[in-house]
Amino acid sequence: MAQVTSETWDTRWSATRRSIDKTIVDNAFEPYRLLDLARKKWKKTYSGGTEISCLLESSTVSAQAFDGWDQLDKSQADPIETAHYLPRYYAVPIALSDTDSWENSGAEKVFDLLEAIGNNAFNSLLKAINEDMGSAQAAKNILGLQDLIADAAGATVGGINSGTSTFWENQRVTGSVDFLTQTATNVFNGIDSWNDGMDLARIQGGNIVDMLTTYSIVKAYRIALSSQGYARTAVDDAKGVGGDFNPMFYTAKVTADNDIAALHSYGVSKGGLTLHVNSKANFKKTPFVSTQSNGQLGQLGYMVAGVQMTTNQRRRNVVHTALTGS
Repeated sequence: MAQVTSETWDTRWSATRRSIDKTIVDNAFEPYRLLDLARKKWKKTYSGGTEISCLLESSTVSAQAFDGWDQLDKSQADPIETAHYLPRYYAVPIALSDTDSWENSGAEKVFDLLEAIGNNAFNSLLKAINEDMGSAQAAKNILGLQDLIADAAGATVGGINSGTSTFWENQRVTGSVDFLTQTATNVFNGIDSWNDGMDLARIQGGNIVDMLTTYSIVKAYRIALSSQGYARTAVDDAKGVGGDFNPMFYTAKVTADNDIAALHSYGVSKGGLTLHVNSKANFKKTPFVSTQSNGQLGQLGYMVAGVQMTTNQRRRNVVHTALTGS
């Protein structure tokens, strides 16, 4: 079949080339701030193995007051348990036929097609993992925030049931709260709720260093800091209008991400979550191989990541399950 083109083949069309802006502008992806934060602050690499195991000190031993010839308890302590997590793997194909490669060469090449496809594959990998980090585990996906810092009690995480092993239960604030309502004069309910969550974590020895939430809730938080009810006592340091776009909440960095569940905020203590990354599949490209064995002229590679998100101190993290933003 003869090829056709939509252009009008006249003298003026043939006398010039198109003026092309060679910058490739992203119109497909979002900023994946949850994964970006995890790769910067929570990342640990591992070299192999079929499981990721975390050792947990799960119980105490009773001290005993005694005097003279009192007989002392000699029961052997068994305070250590282990949480086990399966590594997960993600892949995005990078495929280019030889004819496309040949045509994308010489003086006629506008941009490097293979490089552009590779960059798109990398961003697609980030997108998939970020979405799974904000949700609940399904099929062969990694564990997400909804698993590790669960809305309901009694979840099994890392093979340990928090219903029977209560040391393994995360903290939660479940009351329905409108962030910008003021029950107490000049005190926003959202600020009060976040403080409740911080205290629940602190009672368990935690220190919330990251608040992960939705854009709607961060907007409400920003409005609160820009309005009558200041979250800070020093007006010249209120950090409202003219301050940071996502101001710190006490010692916690506030991060908004579109993949966080609606109405939710997650308070993560220092060391409370870990993103384990396999060093041999550390967001990297596999070597290209020829597809000639399938009777096709082309090259195929994959952008891959071996990852799993874990916790080894569940009780020091907190979730707010019903927080309405702006």
